Amino acid sequence: MRRTKILFSLLGILICLLQARGQELGLNFNHNPENIDFNYVKKVHPDWIRTTPRILDYVDGLIDPATSTGLEKVIQAGQAGYRIVFGFRWDFKRRKLRLPKPGSGREALYFKMADTILEKVGRYVDIFSLGNEPNLETMDIDLQYNARHEVPLVTFTRRLMEHVTGFYKQHPGWALPQLYAGSLPALFEQKQQQTPGVAELIRFAENTPAITGLAIHLHIEDTAEIDRAFQYVRSIMPKKPIIVPEFSLFRLYNKHFKDSIGSSAEGKAFLEKYHLPRGLKVFEWLTLLNNGKVPHSAWQQLFLSQPWYVPHYLDTYYRYYQKYHVVLATYPLLQQGYSKRVTPATPSWFLNPLYLQKSLGKDAGGNYYPNPLVYDDYMRLLEEGRRLKSQQQ
Repeated sequence: MRRTKILFSLLGILICLLQARGQELGLNFNHNPENIDFNYVKKVHPDWIRTTPRILDYVDGLIDPATSTGLEKVIQAGQAGYRIVFGFRWDFKRRKLRLPKPGSGREALYFKMADTILEKVGRYVDIFSLGNEPNLETMDIDLQYNARHEVPLVTFTRRLMEHVTGFYKQHPGWALPQLYAGSLPALFEQKQQQTPGVAELIRFAENTPAITGLAIHLHIEDTAEIDRAFQYVRSIMPKKPIIVPEFSLFRLYNKHFKDSIGSSAEGKAFLEKYHLPRGLKVFEWLTLLNNGKVPHSAWQQLFLSQPWYVPHYLDTYYRYYQKYHVVLATYPLLQQGYSKRVTPATPSWFLNPLYLQKSLGKDAGGNYYPNPLVYDDYMRLLEEGRRLKSQQQ
């Protein structure tokens, strides 16, 4: 009996060691591949670049695929040896559009544009994402069961998968990329968990052999939400890989924009050190920052003085990624959304990236300031993922 217990204990340790996977990190450029700055991509030197252009902008003639700077940047990235996560953002809800009916002329129009874009970039794509935040970008009626007890979002995703697979079969020299369903945000919310389109899309990923896994986004207010999101996914899709193309403290930052900086002893000391008004609020300080009135050295000190801030939060994410078999996560390189006048309602995306080129400008050497809240941790975890991966090969 004792020997059996020892054997089971050793087996458990072995399983834990085998599950210590390398979680790769990459760079995310969201829907704007034209913002890929290769000078700074080379400084970070990731293996992966992710982007999901708004395909309906191409369909509507707002962007010409023949002259698209963004698509050219994707091609340049692929030719330079970066691995590409690519897909489309389908902005149906923003346009108040229902999903196209299977076999309809509108569906054919959309898929024809997908072909046109893939003719340019398809040979460089390693992972193809079949959607981007479809639970937020799809009209609510198309997230519900219809009379046939089918969810239109899942039907559209399946047809897109079949179309993309067929496209690659017509290009025998090109490798079919891994296909991921998603990307689904806010899966820690009961509302999302109770939405048929969300649950059925995860089941689709689990039950479809052609689908490698699921993509999710983790923009959070509390780190406990990370665990809740993963637990929900794993309750439906126990083993297939997960990728996290977007993650941030977006909700946490916005929750505390109206906080008084001096409400804690550390915050009060910060205000005194920089001779700032006693009642200054976080969003007011960020307005000063975005208008060049805050020194670079104060950036990290402000956040570390606030009791709600989570220091080294990339480490927290990474631990969950190891626990729940996340094979890749991508993070923003440069600031995109940005406003010089920050209000309590201003989206906090500009706080996340590795470089703060809009808020802080350039240093004495002419380089963008890195974000001290994340830069060193990201670079360390990037190498850690590479090390673990190389050990497994």
